[in-house]
Amino acid sequence: MSPETSWHVVAHDEPTASAQMAYDQASALARMRMFRAFRWARPAISLGWKQPQPAWLQEAAWSADGIEVVERPTGGGIAVHGSDLSCSVVVPAPPSLRLHELLASVGAALAQGLDALGVPVEWVGEVPASQRVTYCLAERSSYALMARGRKLCGLAVRRFPGSLLVQGSMLVGGIPEAIARALPDDARRAYEAQAITIEAAAGRAMDPEAVRQAVLDGWQRWWGERGAADVAVTAHAV
Repeated sequence: MSPETSWHVVAHDEPTASAQMAYDQASALARMRMFRAFRWARPAISLGWKQPQPAWLQEAAWSADGIEVVERPTGGGIAVHGSDLSCSVVVPAPPSLRLHELLASVGAALAQGLDALGVPVEWVGEVPASQRVTYCLAERSSYALMARGRKLCGLAVRRFPGSLLVQGSMLVGGIPEAIARALPDDARRAYEAQAITIEAAAGRAMDPEAVRQAVLDGWQRWWGERGAADVAVTAHAV
């Protein structure tokens, strides 16, 4: 397995959910090899690319409660944001790694950062196809990080002209209150049973910025050990 040659490592937050997703899509179209770790300014729900919007998601009412609704430029199920750390990875095509190797490498690099926080995780590769995933962290899926037998992070990918975009998200603390109130009962129960937060996995409270820094450091360390050079590290929080 040959590593990618260089990474642009970015801590960058956009002020709205739509701007967050537009940033990732623009990065994919620009074909710059990038790893971005970002946080959300407001509670938000993101749907996978072309995922049908469920009947219970009343966008106007949710917006009135301060919850943004946005479509991601990658696939997967509904993800909840506001108390999570999200990440995006852009790899110019053709990548030097096969897709399953690339996703496993992304998982391993994230795991290195989480391990520094005292959160040991297990990587799940491709699993037998099942029904379409509705809720990202509340259902079994391929290419995920597990902790204590529950899902901590799922990864979704999409091919763009000349690049691949990977997106993932992991809850640092519990689901934001506004979203927890708005979710259907079955969705809340599914999250409680199947998902896990970084704080729960570590058994202690976490500073979200410290989590971001640990993930950024883990990314650079993992790829650096495999001969990849970090061409730039920038920070910009809104």
